[in-house]
Amino acid sequence: MGKIIQLDTSTKRPRKAGPDKRAGCEHKEVVAYTVYRTVRCSICGTELDPFDVLLDILKGYIPPGPHDAEERKLLGEVEKRRRLKSEKKRTKFWRTLLPFVMN
Repeated sequence: MGKIIQLDTSTKRPRKAGPDKRAGCEHKEVVAYTVYRTVRCSICGTELDPFDVLLDILKGYIPPGPHDAEERKLLGEVEKRRRLKSEKKRTKFWRTLLPFVMN
């Protein structure tokens, strides 16, 4: 399911779906009928669950989670850089302390 192409505020009845139009439609464009509080596919006319349409729209706006491959790669790189930075600080600390310990 996809984008809402029209918010219909008129009181006209939504058109019914034809039996030949339903098969294979992915419902990419929908019309929201505000008076009747229904959502229909603008291509085949099938009545859709408004909550499902809302969820599909929201999925396009939600940032990817840690299960996403690119997100995992980025988190791995951040962790790697933190470890390197920590190692550099420890090495620098011991280099400054070492001359005092040796004398």
